[in-house]
Amino acid sequence: MVGDNLDSQRAKGESRRHRELKRLSMEWLRLQGCRAAATEVRLPLSPYRVDVAGYRASGRMGVLGETFALECKQSRADFLRDASVEGEARSELEGVAEEVERLRGLLRVHLPECRQGLSLFREYDAYDFGDLRHERWRRLVSRLALLERKLADGVKFSRIARYGAANFCYLVVEEGVLKNLGEVPVGWGCLVREEGSSLRLEREAERLVSEEAARLTFLERVAARKG
Repeated sequence: MVGDNLDSQRAKGESRRHRELKRLSMEWLRLQGCRAAATEVRLPLSPYRVDVAGYRASGRMGVLGETFALECKQSRADFLRDASVEGEARSELEGVAEEVERLRGLLRVHLPECRQGLSLFREYDAYDFGDLRHERWRRLVSRLALLERKLADGVKFSRIARYGAANFCYLVVEEGVLKNLGEVPVGWGCLVREEGSSLRLEREAERLVSEEAARLTFLERVAARKG
């Protein structure tokens, strides 16, 4: 899947700072009572891996506990890659796609030489505008491609929360990665690394609804990574 492949590629080029954030995240989870924790865990109900995952038992026989998903971001560029809001990206994509189609219709009328001649009827034929030196056309097509990529792999935080992949989701960041707490994704909490190798809680995560089946799968995947 797209998200899974991207996460795997990024993990291969992991930096020392990112590894340190993951180590501190593991320690923080243990302090929260998570006796099971692991790195690079594939989340249920989503195509993504999360940097650090933890499970906190309920302490009651037959009752599943709570799950934690932590994403570590060492730089602002790293954060922005995953921070797009899905609804906004999709809405803009639809608007740009409509503009592209309107302009395509006009170009078919005014540039008949771009017709490929694959059909006897002009209205059913294909047109090739690939080499067209039309500023608005090139700008719209470029923006459309960018939004398609953004929607495919740049809405990780939004989707994890919406799918209920974990009960608690936290960003773990270096100082200065976020301009303000308003950038923290909806429902997510935030931990900031301080000098001296400790994490400072900046915002508590909301408790998200995660179904029992998802939590059980989550625990199984954490256990498999630990093994």
